[in-house]
Amino acid sequence: MRTREHPRRDVRMWAALFPLIIAACSTMPRDFETPKFSIADIAPKDMTLMEQRFDLKVRIQNPNNFDLGINGVRFDIALNGKEFGTGMSGAKVTVPRFGSEVISGEVITGLGSILRQVQGFTSGITKLQYSLKGKAFAESPASFTIPFEDIGDVDLNFGSSTEKQQDAFEKEVLR
Repeated sequence: MRTREHPRRDVRMWAALFPLIIAACSTMPRDFETPKFSIADIAPKDMTLMEQRFDLKVRIQNPNNFDLGINGVRFDIALNGKEFGTGMSGAKVTVPRFGSEVISGEVITGLGSILRQVQGFTSGITKLQYSLKGKAFAESPASFTIPFEDIGDVDLNFGSSTEKQQDAFEKEVLR
């Protein structure tokens, strides 16, 4: 059985370490607002039978009153509620206070993901719903991770709704 020989030394050691532990846990700024992450563009890069690669541009909008340094992102993309691909970027960018920047990355999909999407298009889908979900890695003003999610949709009618709106407008004007 071991007895404590110097209990005061243990108390002093913990008293010295406690502020360091608290400081390590509070690296995110107090008044931090989560930036908005959204898909700015996606374009095919390389297509093979088993794997497809896309260039993805993600817009980061910083609502904070300080510059935000990002040194990488990881993300997953879903289309119409089905997993589509995963991606990442190790690019570094500084998003100015109350400003935005675009970071480029790569999305990798497999044959199964593409087949699931093609099946949806053949069943008459007119809207493409997407979900971008991931983490950004901040390096300034402190080092911490920022979880993000963006959900939206794209109308695939390619102008048919615009034509309907124009026809309705012309009918109103010509009355």
